[in-house]
Amino acid sequence: MENVEVQRDQEAKNIRSKWKRELFLLFEDPSSSPSAFVINVFVTFMIILSAVLTTIETIPALRKGNSQMWFAFETGIVAVFTLEFVLRFLGHTDTWRQTWNYAKSIITIIDALAIFPYYIELIFHRDTSYEFRFTILRIFRLLRVFSAFKYSSLLQLSIEVMIVAIKRSSDALLAFLLFVTLTVLLFSTLMYFAERGTWDDERQAFLTSDGEYSKFSSIPAAAYYSIVTLTTTGFGDMVPTTFIGKLVSFPMMIAGILLIALPSIIVGRNFTQVWE
Repeated sequence: MENVEVQRDQEAKNIRSKWKRELFLLFEDPSSSPSAFVINVFVTFMIILSAVLTTIETIPALRKGNSQMWFAFETGIVAVFTLEFVLRFLGHTDTWRQTWNYAKSIITIIDALAIFPYYIELIFHRDTSYEFRFTILRIFRLLRVFSAFKYSSLLQLSIEVMIVAIKRSSDALLAFLLFVTLTVLLFSTLMYFAERGTWDDERQAFLTSDGEYSKFSSIPAAAYYSIVTLTTTGFGDMVPTTFIGKLVSFPMMIAGILLIALPSIIVGRNFTQVWE
């Protein structure tokens, strides 16, 4: 937290232009003035409102016949975000280096992706939600807001600890991944031979005892069932019908429970050690 504040203060001091420095502090440091605090609270509210409206808009009963209303909401929200984006960008343009570093940051890219589909829709006069499903990215803009408030210390610390814990667990996780791959391959092969059925020369396919096409027609197809079962997902679109297939599935389910628990234990142990 202190490093972030020091870095932000140092960046503000290095800005030679007075109005750009004030603009920088206005959007990046809520504690710099009452106006900065109000602006950051307002931006936070708009981000949450945008995420809520984006979610509600997908409900067919609310979307039907209310396109103008949703478009008006979208226009207002995008107008606020565009103004904020431009002003925030101007606050980072004191030098070319500062501008480039700001422009290539992930959070800036998310800011741009959150608003540009609206303008593309206006230009091409069509619904671009099928090509650009980026409006929900606005919720990730909360990361920018959180980084500005004092509550970011715990969030930043948790992320850093998790990254270090995963790095420390990399060798164990790679060994675990190899074990999972071998397990999937083993069970996929067993399920293929147990459930593939009989080959029909006329239809050029494996058929079940009911004369239907077998869903376990290859080891890759059986691997899909194995992965779904081992991860305890169980979609139900592929199920064993033979006694041997059901017999093989039982240890697979048990193995799946153990496999789900292992990564949590590995990363969790290192997370606790790093945190302490």
